Amino acid sequence: MKSALTPPRIGRGHRIPQVVLREVRAVTARARSLLGGDPDPDVPDDFPAAQAVLADLAERAGELATAGHTSDVLDLFIEVTDIRERLRQAQLDLRVRVHAQVQEALTRLQDTRSVARLAERVPDAVCRLGFDRALFSEIRESVWVPQSCTVLGDPGWAAEILRIGRAESPVLDRTVVETEAVRRRRALLVTDAQREARGLPCLVEAARLESYVVAPVVGDDGVLGLVHADRKVQGRQVDEFDRDVFGTFAQGLGIAFRRTVLVERLQSLRTEVGRFTMNIADAMDRILSTGHPAAPVIGDPVVPPPGPVPARSFVESSLTPRQLEVLRLMGDGRTNAAIATRLTISEDTAKSHVKQILRKLGAANRAEAVSLFLRTQQSRSAPEPA
Repeated sequence: MKSALTPPRIGRGHRIPQVVLREVRAVTARARSLLGGDPDPDVPDDFPAAQAVLADLAERAGELATAGHTSDVLDLFIEVTDIRERLRQAQLDLRVRVHAQVQEALTRLQDTRSVARLAERVPDAVCRLGFDRALFSEIRESVWVPQSCTVLGDPGWAAEILRIGRAESPVLDRTVVETEAVRRRRALLVTDAQREARGLPCLVEAARLESYVVAPVVGDDGVLGLVHADRKVQGRQVDEFDRDVFGTFAQGLGIAFRRTVLVERLQSLRTEVGRFTMNIADAMDRILSTGHPAAPVIGDPVVPPPGPVPARSFVESSLTPRQLEVLRLMGDGRTNAAIATRLTISEDTAKSHVKQILRKLGAANRAEAVSLFLRTQQSRSAPEPA
């Protein structure tokens, strides 16, 4: 008889599908009735426990069948063996499904354009794998700094975990499993953090960790962070299967971070190149426009040249080819964002082009610049007098 002080058993790993679980419990009840033993057929609903129960029953039934006992025992042995196979197949189906969830979770992160935003989204992606608590943290010169956390159904608890972790920001040393995960660059499983004392003390206390998985996120320059996850809300342990799945996710996450870092660098480089190109274009414009009688001066009114439109109009002479492209798109009613997309430039570069156009044409606003451009086009297309 169990003591009243014995804590309730915590489920381990993933749950068995209900259809298969009912069959496992039914055959277990019949086996115990025939072979003797604990009459309680309530087999736990996780794979390891059910597999252990069925393995024990198969061994006992097999021994009795070999010793020449009744055909009922032989039939029972065959039935237990069949249920064990169905349980194994259900576990294989689970593995396929969870690995598909890993791929889906990583795919959802591919559109992230900044490292900061990616760090925010990691815990939610982890929870799509069946975990109910997840934490992403950075490693800065061996200092553990939590960045984002998700606790399904309890955002307040997530905020408290972050607060405590950031207040402590401990240095990783050899006494904790997180250091081992960083050193070995692989996912690790902690089965009992409260007793083994292998986890970060502040995290174990704040999150009341029991069993959890932790994996490193590896970037181009080494381990850039850690991901933790468990099933505390569900009241279930994690196991070796969870560790392996989590390790696969962390590897893909490292690739996502490396890609996002590269995207950020390319965006920054493109902005700098755009600014540099604009500076060169402005310098060339100033050189070429020196002494030009129609060159506008800031504050002077815009006066188109009299008479027929020359081969190169006032607008065309004042602007660079790229600025003319921008002005034509402005004439089509395009916004700065639409212009940037059309010309494959950043929105900041598009804004800079517009500013330079207004300055060179002496226009007070976009409408005035477009009006001048359209008048020039109309004058060029007007039929010559007979």
